[in-house]
Amino acid sequence: MIIFAHFPRQYHRRSWPITVGIAVFFWIFVFLATQYSLASEFNALRGNGVKVLFPPSLAALAEETAQMAPTLKMDLQEIFKWPFDWNPTVILMNDHQRFLKMTHSPLVVGFAAPQKNLVVMDCSRISNPVNFANILKHELCHLLLHGTINKVPIPRWFDEGVAQWVANGVMDIVHEQKEALLPKAAFSDRLIPLGSLARDFPLNENELRLAYEESKSVIDTIISTHGKAGLLEIMALMKEGVPLREAVSRALDTPLYKIEKEWRASLKQNIAWFAHLSYYLYEILFALGALILVYGFIKGVKRKRAYMEEEDPSERFG
Repeated sequence: MIIFAHFPRQYHRRSWPITVGIAVFFWIFVFLATQYSLASEFNALRGNGVKVLFPPSLAALAEETAQMAPTLKMDLQEIFKWPFDWNPTVILMNDHQRFLKMTHSPLVVGFAAPQKNLVVMDCSRISNPVNFANILKHELCHLLLHGTINKVPIPRWFDEGVAQWVANGVMDIVHEQKEALLPKAAFSDRLIPLGSLARDFPLNENELRLAYEESKSVIDTIISTHGKAGLLEIMALMKEGVPLREAVSRALDTPLYKIEKEWRASLKQNIAWFAHLSYYLYEILFALGALILVYGFIKGVKRKRAYMEEEDPSERFG
C-alpha cells in the first residue's frame, strides 16, 4: 500500500472541493505528528543502508530487518536497473490499534510514504518471516518507483501491480489465496475499470482486495504477452516523463484500453473453460472411476494368469 504525505501540484484538479483539501491537510498533520511521536518513543537502529525504528519488544526483528534490507534493495536494483542509493526509514509496530489509526483499514499490514522515504509495518499481524520479507520488499519497491518516476503520476493499479510482481505476488493487505475474488468478478462482469483505480483504491474490503488482485493480474498479463522487457520499457519511458498511457502505446505498440480489453476477455475465457469443466465434473469422475476399475480388472487377470503358469503342471491337471 502507498500513502502520500503530500500531493504534487500537477496531480491536483482544480475541481476538487475545498473541504477535501482541508481533510487531506488534517490527515497529513496527524500522520506527521504520529511519525515524530514514534521517532521519539521507539529505539533506533542505523546502518546497512536503512534506519529502523522499533519498540524494545521487536529488537530481534529490527536486527533482521537491518540485515535483510540491503539485499532487498539490491534485488530491486537488479530488477529495474535503477539505483536505490538512499536510506529509507522502516518503522516496526506491534500496536495494531495505533497502526489502524494511521491506515483506517483493518486489512492493511504495511504501507509506504514515498515523500517521507518511509515504510511502516504492522508486525502484530505478520507472523511468517517469508511474508515479512516480501511485504518489506513490496513497500521498498514503492519507494524506488516513486523515487525514480517523479515526472509523471504512477497510477495506483500499476504501482501496486508492479510491487506485487517483485514481491512474489505478496500483497500488503490481509488476503488468503483461497478467497480470490477475481474469477467471480470476471465471470459476473463486475471487474473494476482500471481508470477507476488510477488515483486510489476502494475503501470497501472486498473491493480493495479485488483492486489488488486486478492490479497483479494486469501486470502478469503484460509480462506474459510482452515479456519483462516490455514492462521495463514502459517504466523507463515514465521515468523520462512519458505518462503511462503513452508509455504503454510506445513500448508495446498497443494502446492500454486494448490491453485491458484483452485482459478481461482472457479472464472470461479461462473461467468459461473452468465452468465447462465443472459442468461435466461428475461425468469425468465417473469415466475416470470406470477406467480405474477396468485397469484393476485387467491387472488382476494378468496376475492370476501368471500365477497359473507358475504352478506345477501335475498339480494343475491332477
